[in-house]
Amino acid sequence: MQPEPLEQVVRNVDARLTRVEQILPTLATKEDVKAAIAEAVVPLATKAELAEAVAPLATKEEMREAVAEEGERSRRHTNVLIEQVRSDIGLLAEHLSAVMVKLEER
Repeated sequence: MQPEPLEQVVRNVDARLTRVEQILPTLATKEDVKAAIAEAVVPLATKAELAEAVAPLATKEEMREAVAEEGERSRRHTNVLIEQVRSDIGLLAEHLSAVMVKLEER
């Protein structure tokens, strides 16, 4: 290479190296990363703690049974309400029939 372009290349490399030297101290080291990970992991639950927390929860089958029981209970209650409404409608029909008879007799 010619001396002038070679000198320019060296200056460019030197400038880049200077910028890298300024950035390097701000980067985390391997130890910094390991310490940060260890610190982040400390508050997390262990497998045993998770198992203990999940143990009292209902299983899928227990939930299905509970939903089915509640559905049946709701159906029975709805049937009772429907029967009450039918009874009330029947009483109203009888009363209306008696009123109509009285109106026709006048």
